[in-house]
This record gives sequence, structure tokens and C-alpha cells, in this order.
Amino acid sequence: MKLKYFSMLFSIIGILVLYMISKFSQAPVITISDIQNYEGKQVTLRGIVTEHHLTKFGSQIIKIADNNSSVEIFLEGKTDVEYGDEIQATGEVQNYKDIWELIVNDIRQLQILKKWQNISFPLWQIAENPTRYLNINVNITGYIESVSNAYFLLVDIERKHSLIIYYSISKNITLYPGQKICASGKFTFDEKNFRYMLDICEENHGIAIAKTE
Repeated sequence: MKLKYFSMLFSIIGILVLYMISKFSQAPVITISDIQNYEGKQVTLRGIVTEHHLTKFGSQIIKIADNNSSVEIFLEGKTDVEYGDEIQATGEVQNYKDIWELIVNDIRQLQILKKWQNISFPLWQIAENPTRYLNINVNITGYIESVSNAYFLLVDIERKHSLIIYYSISKNITLYPGQKICASGKFTFDEKNFRYMLDICEENHGIAIAKTE
């Protein structure tokens, strides 16, 4: 009988040991700016998707940014990411031709934490660091200041910040000054007029009436 209890005790201890080993062997979550300190090691990175494309070999290159730092993820396989999605990836840090990258060999090691459609930014946050959001999809909520056939001016409630929103006239919505809306589009820089703007130019972009408080 005692032997039976000892066997059960050793089994429980073995399970606890394996759990602790797996717990402490998990890849550390680091910031992109610290990646050079982890060459050859397994790490986990989080960031916003700013670029992505497929290679001719079927792999996927995904560039993510965190504040003012960015890194490329080399993924064996393909995942459905969009500009502006927040993702997390675990892989090995490598330096290729003086460029830091994260090699992810298993598609299950990459997760989409938040879709860009579910992330909304106030105008002041965009204004503080506009380059952080450049060329990615964003949602912005504000009040319409003025409207024309091709664009309208969006401002915050205190009218301290503003942004030009370009939209297709095919979007079936009536806009008027003072209206609170949520605009989703691609945040870009207009080189001709030297200003930032939001371009509603794709099928997954749009304008929605925001709830008033």
C-alpha cells in the first residue's frame, strides 16, 4: 500500500517538475529595441504590422513596429494579417546582412492579438507621433468640421487637433458639420500638400456614425 502512495507522490512531483521547467523555459517577451541583445536566442516580440508580403518560396515577411523601432519577421507559412494589426511572434533572433530579424518556423508561434478594426485612436495620440502610424490602417473618432465632395476635416472635441479625411463619394453616408463619426482608413503622408491624411480607399475601410455621450 505504501508503495502505491509513493508511486503517486513521485508522479505528482514529476508533473510539477515538468510544469516548472516548461514555465521557466518560455521565451522572454522583449521590446524590439532590445533585440540585438538576444542573437541566437528564442524570444517573443509584439508590435503593429506595417508591411507584409509573400516570397516566391511561400514564406511570409512581416514587418512590425513598436514605438520608433521595427523588425522583420520571417515566417515559414502564411497568416492573414493586415496593416495595423497588433501581433505577437515567438522565434529565433538572427542578424542577416546587418538587419535584425525574427525567424518563426511554426505558424502557431504567431498570434494576432488585435485586429486593426478593433483598435481606435484619438486624434491627439496620432498627432504626438504620426510616423508611428504611417502607412497602416487605423480607426479615428472625431467631429466633422467641414465637408466637401472628396474629403472632410475631422477635429477633436476641443478642436486642438485636426486631420483631413479623403473618402470615396461612393460611400453611401450623409455627412454634415458637427457630426461625430469613426473613420477607418490608411494613414498616409500627402507629399504634394505636405500634410498627413487618412485615405478611405479600400473595401475594409469606411465611415460609421459614432455614439454620442
